[in-house]
Amino acid sequence: MKLSQELIAILAVGVTLTGLQVTLFVSLRGEMGSMETRLRDEMNVLREDVRHDIDALRLDIQDIREDVRQLRDKLLVPAGGV
Repeated sequence: MKLSQELIAILAVGVTLTGLQVTLFVSLRGEMGSMETRLRDEMNVLREDVRHDIDALRLDIQDIREDVRQLRDKLLVPAGGV
């Protein structure tokens, strides 16, 4: 059975389109993986920033508590004491 030139052209276009679809799928898959990696990296940086901010707040709170204790101790000293 001999294929007509039109049928051969149609089959060639079909094969080309299938190849393009596969290439696009592989390309998009790679891009999605790259985007996922970048997103994870950004989330890790964000988590580190939050941890740093929380640690700084904890230090500030400790300083405030110490200041309050010292003020309380000064206020509770009897008037004739020291």
